[in-house]
Amino acid sequence: MALKMAFGRICEKVNRKAQIKMGETIAIMFIFFVLLVVGAIFYMNLQRATVSREITEAYELRAVELSQVISFLPEAQCTESNVVKASCFDLYKLIGLSKVASTPEGINLYSREFGTTTIRLIKLYPSGGEWVLYDNRKANFTSAPVTNIPIMLFNTTSDKYYFGVLEVTTYS
Repeated sequence: MALKMAFGRICEKVNRKAQIKMGETIAIMFIFFVLLVVGAIFYMNLQRATVSREITEAYELRAVELSQVISFLPEAQCTESNVVKASCFDLYKLIGLSKVASTPEGINLYSREFGTTTIRLIKLYPSGGEWVLYDNRKANFTSAPVTNIPIMLFNTTSDKYYFGVLEVTTYS
């Protein structure tokens, strides 16, 4: 009987040690999973910021592409003796383009190149002026980043150059 009691006490001590070790293991696993969740949240926030930055860069790139498309349109190019001048927009051709593109037929014609954007021409120097070259807004857009591209405008009647900005608003 004394042997049985001694054995019982030893088993109780072993059970208590096993319970303590089990509790320690559970606490360590809990801390590990908390750290894992905190790390996952940090990583997701970092990815969200990266994706947002990439989307903004894509819109800006699209705006620059649109300005290049406009610069190669015969409706906008400066020409002298049938030679195209680089980085130059003919002011009167652009005003004519704004009148054509504001009609439903014009929007239909240019929608393949420009998509859902608004393109405005703003003459800054020497005197101001503003024309909407193309306006095809998306019905329910979530964001509309605006990209300003400096351009050189040529007035063919006075043979003078002006400074302007091509404002491209891309809808998403």
